[in-house]
Amino acid sequence: MELVGNRTQNCAECEFMRMYDYGNRIYYCDYVDRTDDMGKLGVAKLPEGSPVWCPLRENNRNVAAK
Repeated sequence: MELVGNRTQNCAECEFMRMYDYGNRIYYCDYVDRTDDMGKLGVAKLPEGSPVWCPLRENNRNVAAK
């Protein structure tokens, strides 16, 4: 995923975000190399930015710095 300028990674725009409805909408990151085992992003709503453990967060900083 490529970002333009200094935009912050947003989970809603990420191709690895998955939503499961188990009575509540639960959002997960489905990225294979994530450091967080569960990958849980939130219940009922997504975070406004990306979590600290997001594997794409560091990649996006490098893209924005170029």
